[in-house]
Amino acid sequence: MSHRFFLSQTPTEDTARLEGDEARHLARVMRAKTGDTVELFDGQGTSWTATVQAIQRNHVSLRLDQKQSETISNKPIITLAVALPKGDRQKWLIEKITELGTDSLVPLTTTRSVAEPTAAAISRLQRGVIESCKQSGRNRLLEITQPQSLHNLLTTSSASLRILACPDGTPMQSILLKPIDNILIAIGPEGGFTDEEIRTANASGFAQMSLCQNILRIETAAIAAAVIAGQCKNTC
Repeated sequence: MSHRFFLSQTPTEDTARLEGDEARHLARVMRAKTGDTVELFDGQGTSWTATVQAIQRNHVSLRLDQKQSETISNKPIITLAVALPKGDRQKWLIEKITELGTDSLVPLTTTRSVAEPTAAAISRLQRGVIESCKQSGRNRLLEITQPQSLHNLLTTSSASLRILACPDGTPMQSILLKPIDNILIAIGPEGGFTDEEIRTANASGFAQMSLCQNILRIETAAIAAAVIAGQCKNTC
C-alpha cells in the first residue's frame, strides 16, 4: 500500500491540494518529489491514487488518477458511548475501535467518570482517528460527537437496539441471532454504573448485556463491544 494522506478539502474533478500537517508530512518527512504516487482519502468513504504535481512551502498539489468509493456494508451502524479512561489509554481506545469499524463515539459523562472530555481532549482524539484511518486503510472517519451525560443519552437515543454494558447482564453474543440496523452500546467507567444509573437505563429501554464473564477495563470493553456488534447483520 502506498502512503496515505487525509484530504480535508473537497477536491475538484481531477486535482487535490494537501495543506497543514498532511502537506508537511508528505513534503518534509516523506521527502516526496514531483511524480511520486500516494493515496488520498476524504474521510467520507472515497479514496484516490494521486500523483504529486507541485510542492510549495505550505501546500502540495496533486493530480487525481483513480477513484474508489466505499462499498455498502451489511453491518449495522455501531455507536459506542464510552466514559473515557485517563491519559494515553484514550488514544489506544480510539485507535482500536477505528480499526474495527465503529461508526461513532460518544464521550460519556457518568457519576463515576474519571476523565473530563474537554475540547482539547476531543481534538486530540480526532487527530488520532485520522492517523488510525491512514494506518488501517479505512476511508470513513470515526465520528466523535459532542460529549453527553448518561441521562441525556438515555432519554434521547433512537437506536433500534440500546445496550448498557454490565457484568451481570445477558451475554451480548445473543444479539447475533437477529438482524439489527443500528446499535448503541454504553460503556461505563471502571467503577461501573451506579445502581440508580442502571435503574434509569432499564426504565429507558436499555438492555443490560455483558461483554465477558470477567471485569474489563474501559478500552478492553470498547474493543469487545465493537467486535461483537461488528459481527451482526443489518436489516437491509
